[in-house]
Amino acid sequence: MRTTNARQPAPNRRTRGILIVSAVAVALLLATPVMPRGIRLGDESTGDAALAQAVRAAAWPSAGHLGLSVALIENGTIRTAGLGTTRISGGRPVDDRTHFEFGSVTKTMTAMILADMAARNEVSPQTTVSEIFPDQTFRDPAVAETSLEELASHRSGIPGIPPSINDPANVLGSVLGGNPYAGQTVRDVVDDAAGSTAARKGEIVYSNLGFAFLGQALATRAGISYPDLLQRRILDPLGMRDTVVITDPAKVPADYARGYITSGHETKTWSSEGYAPTGAGGWSTSADLARFLSATIDGTAPGADATRPRWRMPDGSQIGYAWRTTDGITWHDGSTAGFSSFVGFDPELKRGAVVLANTSAPVEYIGLQLLGRNGPTRSESLTAQLPMAALTVLCLLAAARTLEVVARGRARRLLPEPDRLKVASMTWRAVVLLSVAWTVGSWKILWSPLWVLAAALFAGGAIIGVLRWPHLPTARAPRPRLRWITTVASLLLWTAAAVVVATGWIAR
Repeated sequence: MRTTNARQPAPNRRTRGILIVSAVAVALLLATPVMPRGIRLGDESTGDAALAQAVRAAAWPSAGHLGLSVALIENGTIRTAGLGTTRISGGRPVDDRTHFEFGSVTKTMTAMILADMAARNEVSPQTTVSEIFPDQTFRDPAVAETSLEELASHRSGIPGIPPSINDPANVLGSVLGGNPYAGQTVRDVVDDAAGSTAARKGEIVYSNLGFAFLGQALATRAGISYPDLLQRRILDPLGMRDTVVITDPAKVPADYARGYITSGHETKTWSSEGYAPTGAGGWSTSADLARFLSATIDGTAPGADATRPRWRMPDGSQIGYAWRTTDGITWHDGSTAGFSSFVGFDPELKRGAVVLANTSAPVEYIGLQLLGRNGPTRSESLTAQLPMAALTVLCLLAAARTLEVVARGRARRLLPEPDRLKVASMTWRAVVLLSVAWTVGSWKILWSPLWVLAAALFAGGAIIGVLRWPHLPTARAPRPRLRWITTVASLLLWTAAAVVVATGWIAR
């Protein structure tokens, strides 16, 4: 019997058409449940109807907000409202008792603890860290001589983030919604600060490490933990029963709001014993923060003098202890992986605003509008989002093009038929690009079903590639060696991209 290696004819055009349509239809059904979800502010409203309407008018539809909890203080009266929900699926309407991570707004409380302790002569603003940690070895004498006041005003020169948590995987993981401060203890903070240099001492450079060091120094001087210090000095005197510091993410109650990055993926909560003074692990409500802000405005809050402007910043703003003053508004914002916050007040009009959100989209523009000021405009926000949106669309187009390349027939004279190497490289590239678009795509302004359509078209191409595989040459002439080289290079490139995304996702 004689055998032959002759290729069998590839499926005809009609058969390929039926297969493409079938594969696309099946892919549409399978991809729809897992498509990225563009975040939009829901129609739910609670609390003061007029305030809720004002916030809804101020909030940009494309900003990526899911839930907002706000408070407005006018003439000593506090009004609150909630908009949207606590989570994408199965959440409840937001109200003034909904718990949100409030991030770096915690720094204002840490700074006010310093001002309060100074007013009680328990420390001096000029007390140095070497006086509080006399047994600590400091790499740089300038760090050892750093005062508490320099830490509170970001003038210490200590870097914002220490190298121990600033590696690329950790940074990417935090972009994808992870907790960069996980596992950081008080000892880690002290050692990282003591091991740093103060090359830019005297300049105002925002430093999370510096503020964590400040909070732990104050707690050490008081002889208690930072959460206990915050409770005794700020929360208890002001009756802030909703505000807590949770250093173990497993202990976050189920009814707290869930946080999301604006591409729609749920984030991990930020928690850290060491970085609690900067806002890692801090949860509060708009009602509680309104109580805090109201007492700060009228000067009855412990350490309210921290708000007083003391130093001028390069942009013309002024800074006190943590609190900044810009265009007549004294304020601070906060941001964790999946939450944003703003507290601010007009000292002249005694008017204040609190805004809490459970996505990474910034909210200070809402707070500024409530206070009668102009923040970034909607057009500026959209312009800033366009590069990522364009990149997302390019990823989808490149993935969808798999169908056109793999199904290409002999009638296309200008474009050659694919070979096995082309099918393999196009398929892997499409998988990576769809994953990248799913993970970090700009879905707060793009239509989510675009991802489903691109995935479906890719699936059609992949099915056709599988069916045509036995009938295609491995490497098409006239330069098969060059085809191998370019294909291997392409596979390595897209594998590297896949590893980067996967590493960041795992590092969450």
